[in-house]
Amino acid sequence: MSLEPVKIVTRINRSPSETFDAFMSRASHWWPLETHSVSPYLGEPAPESVVIERHEGGKIFEVSTKGEHRIWGTILDYQEGRRVAFSWHPGSPEREATTVTVDFELADDGKTIVTLVHDGWEARGDKATEIRGNYLTGWTDIIQNRFTDFANAV
Repeated sequence: MSLEPVKIVTRINRSPSETFDAFMSRASHWWPLETHSVSPYLGEPAPESVVIERHEGGKIFEVSTKGEHRIWGTILDYQEGRRVAFSWHPGSPEREATTVTVDFELADDGKTIVTLVHDGWEARGDKATEIRGNYLTGWTDIIQNRFTDFANAV
């Protein structure tokens, strides 16, 4: 079984370096921690923050209200200001990780085109089709609405 990647494209009224920084260093401001994190599924309050470490091998994790780090993924490719790719498995075992790649491209008008591609659905087994559908809806809202609004406002 092979499923098409989820691909989300949006335009930000900032330079690629500013947009990349908003994505990497300010994720707690635009990521919907109340609804898209592990802590609430464990019966805990929404986490305090989400951290994206800015280097290959770095982790993406939420920080619970108790200070616990819950790993969401690992940085696989890091190109400052241009691209970040990471494994993605929040709340799931690492063996079920998919891959997310986010590119930040300079548009002709000096603004930024952000392209997110999420693939590797086969790792999710029998539920891959359902999970992919949920991420299609989720990434559309998170990237095209929440991140775009935040990045354009900073």
